[in-house]
Amino acid sequence: MSEEKKKDSSEFLNILLIIIGLLFITMAVVQFLYVFGVIGTALDPAVIAAASTALGGSPFIAILLGIWALISGIGMFREQEWALGQAMVVLTVMAVSSISSMVLSAAYLAWWVWLIDIAAALLGLAGFIWLLMTTERYD
Repeated sequence: MSEEKKKDSSEFLNILLIIIGLLFITMAVVQFLYVFGVIGTALDPAVIAAASTALGGSPFIAILLGIWALISGIGMFREQEWALGQAMVVLTVMAVSSISSMVLSAAYLAWWVWLIDIAAALLGLAGFIWLLMTTERYD
């Protein structure tokens, strides 16, 4: 008899990917609304700039990352092999863009924006490492 392996993804990471996806999409919408003058004075321009950098640099990148994070989170719940690779790419881009945001904005942003960047970078790196350590479930 062949022994069947049961795949077991990390539900916490899957949920985080879905939440990250929704946050990226929301921030992209906020950025578009800001650019087109719909929410002109509601948010501080420094916050918009920091969020833009942390989420990929532009609303177009943020919305793409958001869609891919959302899709990969859902795919990870279904134990799809493609979702693993897609999640690794999303987490890597998130970590790198957050680190670059911290370096580029060190002089002019508030401390809490730095905390968001640090949290995003750590989440991206930790999630990527976790996926690397658990890839054997797709063998």
